[in-house]
This record gives sequence, structure tokens and C-alpha cells, in this order.
Amino acid sequence: MSVLQAAIYLRVSGRFQAGPDRFGLASQEHDARTYAARLGLQVARVYVDQITGVSSDRVQFQQLLQDAPAYSAVILGVQDRLARDVPLSYAMLGALQDAGLKVYSAGEGALDLEDDSSALGFGIRAVIADQERRRITKRMYGGMLAKVRSGRPARTINAFGWRDGQVDPEQAQWVRWIFERLESTGLTNVAYELAERGVLSPTGLPQWRRAQLVKMVHNPLYIGRYEFGRKGERVSTPVEAIVSEEQARRTQAMLRTRRKEQGRPGAKTAVLQLQGVVRCGECGRVVTTTPVRVRADGRQVAYYFCRATLRAEGATCDHRTYYRMDLLHDVAREGLQQLLSSPTLIQGAVEDLTLPEQQQRRVQADLERLDAQWERWKGALRIGAITPEELATERRRIDQARAALLVTPERPVIDVQAWRDRVGHAVASLPLNEALRAAGITVLVHTGGRVTFRIRA
Repeated sequence: MSVLQAAIYLRVSGRFQAGPDRFGLASQEHDARTYAARLGLQVARVYVDQITGVSSDRVQFQQLLQDAPAYSAVILGVQDRLARDVPLSYAMLGALQDAGLKVYSAGEGALDLEDDSSALGFGIRAVIADQERRRITKRMYGGMLAKVRSGRPARTINAFGWRDGQVDPEQAQWVRWIFERLESTGLTNVAYELAERGVLSPTGLPQWRRAQLVKMVHNPLYIGRYEFGRKGERVSTPVEAIVSEEQARRTQAMLRTRRKEQGRPGAKTAVLQLQGVVRCGECGRVVTTTPVRVRADGRQVAYYFCRATLRAEGATCDHRTYYRMDLLHDVAREGLQQLLSSPTLIQGAVEDLTLPEQQQRRVQADLERLDAQWERWKGALRIGAITPEELATERRRIDQARAALLVTPERPVIDVQAWRDRVGHAVASLPLNEALRAAGITVLVHTGGRVTFRIRA
């Protein structure tokens, strides 16, 4: 007679509790293995999540649910390792039972929502765990407030420009550069310049986001004021400043001015008339621009280029031509007039609903997961964990899921005359980029400067 297979599920609140010098995981696993031996179960695998007890985003727990057909039971070290939040505790236990698993806790025994006494005990312990979590959180928060009031940061400062609580000279010079540069250059261009210079973002990635720059400019930490606390009870303490308050005020004022001027004549969105509606016809990635420069004669000049050619983006596209702003605008306008004059061109430009390459890869990954599930179900049948009838049910479910993933939508048909009237009115009354956006048109720039259009029906 084969021994029934079981899994162990463990959780600690973070990676600092999971190190080799910590005993939380080892203790949980020892208790769970001892309990499994008493029940005559063989532990096949241990699943470990390093996450707080109130978060449902658990990779290993989801993997356990996928692998559930291979096991007869799952064992916890103690119930509150499942969760320290009452609704989440019930949801997770229910998910395990719905997957066909018996659930045990080495500390409390069987956990079964179908059994009245077991469900009552489970609920009481869940409430106690939740109350304890709230008390711990409140004590920690109060302690951090007191720490800041005494003149020390609540946590070690590791924002961009700091390292282990001290100002990092190398990053600090880039902080000052960012504040100064934003006085004369827009957020997007500063983000590109940082990436081109090889400066890693606060998240350690080569690409900078506009939101990261805005957050930095408005963070009081950079002018020497550390703040902590919830809204209405924030406290602060002085720290070493990286930029002056005057510099921060100038930069913030410039950002506010640019925000107010968006869309007005002379603003970037008015000058770069294809901004936000143009993509590379070769790789499908975003087409961006160089900074707008003003010549001696007052003429504004900039160039469009494929963002995927940047080193910071991996330089994955070979479409490296830079297209002068005014020339590309003229080509796009001429092409749009040709499009509006031809019903055949309009219907041919309607977006093909074939999945893009990235989404195709996701579908392929989902298909592979379904194949892996089927193999696990067959394995469960071989060890006697399920019946042939149950296997047939799962086969039908998996086949239905595969069929849904493989459905290819048909290209939509639009009312050409109504579309032409609507777009013609938009082109006549709106700036070019706003008209294209309102009409659902994307401009595709191909090698050599050829322009085509894609219509989202």
C-alpha cells in the first residue's frame, strides 16, 4: 500500500526571519514533519512564503494550490502562519479545502470549516491572531513616532542619495544635477538623459520614470527634513540636506508652470504633434523625441526616434534613423488625408487583433501550465489520489481552458462613412495628436520614413 503524500506550508513575515541564523522556519518545519509522521503521511515538498500575514500575494501558496492534486493533505506549523487577518484566514483555508486537501496544524490539529467545533476553534484563533497583529503594529508605530520625536529617523534612510543612513556622495551629485536640470528641461528628457548616462534609478533599473523624478523633487528629505507618520500626525527631524530649499522651490515652481502650460500653443504637446500617438513600425515600441531646441532664427527643432534603440532600453531595435520633427509631421498629415479619401485603406488599417508577441508568449506560458497540470493529475491517478472519473472531469476543464486561450478574434468591420465624418471633424477642429488620439489612430513609422496607420475599432 502506497504512503499518502503531504505538503508542508510555512510562512515568515519577511526575508530577515528566513535567514540561516533564524530559527522560525526550522521550528515550523520540524513541528510539521513530526505531526506528519504521527499521521503516517510522507512529506513530498515544503512550500515557503516570505510575506506579511495580511497579504494575499503569495507565490508559493498559489503554487501549492496548483500542485494540490498530487497531495492528500497540507500541514502548517501553526494556524497563524496561514494568515493574521480574519477574512484572509478563512479565504486561504477555504481555498485549500476547495482544492481537495485536508488541512492540519501541528499546533492545533485538523482545520475543517465543514466541522462545527473545528470551525469555531479556527475562528476564535483567527480573531486572537488578528488582535495580536494589531497590537504589535500599534506598538511598533508608536515606537517609531517616539524615535523621530527624539531626533532620529524611524528607519535607516536608503532613499536615492543615501546609503545606510548616510549621504552617498556619488548619488548626491546626481540628485543635485536632477534638481538643476529640471529647471530647464522636461521630465521625460531628464529621464532619458539619466538612462543614457548609465545612472540607475532608485529601484536599481536602468530606466527612470517621470513619477520617480516628481517624487524626488517634492520629497522634503532632500532639503534636510525627515518626515514620518500618518496624515494628521506627521512628525519630522532634521537630517543632512543634499539640495538647498531655494533650489527645491525653483524646481518645484518650474514643474508647476510646465504642468499648467501643457496643451497650450508653444508647449511641448503642441510642438511635438505626434507625441503619444506614434510607434516604431519595425518593433512596435514607443517613438520618442530628442529635446526641443530653439535655433537662432527662432525655429524649434527636434527629432523623433525609436526608443528601443536606446542603450538603456536594451538597444533591441535596428530602426536607428532620426526623423526631423516638421518633416515627419508633414508626412503624417499627407498620409492621413490619403487614408481619409480611401475606404479600402481605412478598412485595411483597422487593427489586426492577432495577439502581439509579448501576449503570445503569455498565452504559450498558460498553455504550458495547463499541460503541467494535466501531468500532475495523471500522477495523482497513478498513486490512487483520484478516481478515473475525476481525471476525466479535469481533462474536460483543461481542454476548455486551452480552447479559450487559442481563440483567434476576427478583424472588426467599421462603418467607414461614419468613421470618416467623425475623424474629418476631429482633424479640422483639434491639434493633430489630439485628433489622432480621439480617432483611435496610431501612426507607425517604418524604415526610410514611410508612414502607415493603425485604427483601433
